Amino acid sequence: MINFVSNLPHNLRSGGFSALNTAAFGALCKRCSVHYAGPINPSVILWQKAISKLQRVAGSKGDFFFFSQRRLNVIAEEVHAQCVAHAQLDFFHGITPWTHTKPPRPYVALSDCTFRDYVEIFHRREQFRQDDLERIEQAEAEWLKKARRVLFTSDWAAERAVGYYMLDPSRVTSVGIFGEIDLPAHDAYIGGKEFAFVATNFEAKGGRTVLTAFRELRKRHPDAGLIVVGRQPSYVGAEPGVNFAGFLRKEIPAEYWLYQQILGRVRAIVHPTRSDIAPLLIIEAGNVGCPAISSRRFAIPELIDDGRTGLLLDNSTEVSAVVGAMSWMLEHENEYQQMRKAAWAKARGQHAKEQFEERLLACLREEAIEVKLA
Repeated sequence: MINFVSNLPHNLRSGGFSALNTAAFGALCKRCSVHYAGPINPSVILWQKAISKLQRVAGSKGDFFFFSQRRLNVIAEEVHAQCVAHAQLDFFHGITPWTHTKPPRPYVALSDCTFRDYVEIFHRREQFRQDDLERIEQAEAEWLKKARRVLFTSDWAAERAVGYYMLDPSRVTSVGIFGEIDLPAHDAYIGGKEFAFVATNFEAKGGRTVLTAFRELRKRHPDAGLIVVGRQPSYVGAEPGVNFAGFLRKEIPAEYWLYQQILGRVRAIVHPTRSDIAPLLIIEAGNVGCPAISSRRFAIPELIDDGRTGLLLDNSTEVSAVVGAMSWMLEHENEYQQMRKAAWAKARGQHAKEQFEERLLACLREEAIEVKLA
């Protein structure tokens, strides 16, 4: 028996972290008995949130209230209450929320990055008190050192975790990522000149840069198109050649079908992100033969072979670089067709969901944890 501890519902597939949660739970359920302890996600403590916000508005530094001592203690109590006592292993999805728990049995953690990387990528570190961030990081480091195995979705994140927290490298492993879409039998692309930008956070993923670059691209290729998957920002109006498809959820069959159709028909995904780790989007695009234009940062170079399965940008905020990459996709037909084949092969050969599941289960077998894995 395994306790699977998560702050998310067990069946969400939209968004990389949710899809990872669902896939890991599903993989374990195929091989052994699993008890889902979750979602464990208590509300933030409002007065702590208010004080932190007032401090930052006043020009001072606030606390990271989402992981306050009090909230982490509440989480630990809920984990203890929801876990099955006779389980042989606790499997934690994510890391930071669980750092005040004291599992009475061996435990494993799976995440896409540490709290330290999370703050660096998705927040402005200077907005928070240094000693409060260090409190969370130190608790995380100590908790991870006691884990039987720490799993990440990329070599990039795993190596940084070992370096930051002085973890035993033999206990830290990358299990990779996968695409959360059905695999078509053949490439359905028929030669269109439409690009796609897909994001839940328009600004952080480079939406403003993509729109500006697309306007420039249309001066050279007036028949080019762009489809934006995600919520249309209130400050963005109608744009010639741009179609806003809205946010598409994989849990809704009609929206999932449309998402797959979009990936299958576009020339390339444009993802000049400044806040990311290992985007499942790139793998999902590759699953249908669609190459990607993205940043040479984070774990993205593990997903894109520059010049072979897509194009990496040294400075993804530079509009001219994005325009150049989009133009290349339209103006180098022979190389582009080879790129589609290579993207298809890499996504399926290195990032298949079955491979992710097997790597995950192999880590548990290697630890000789007393759980019966078929």
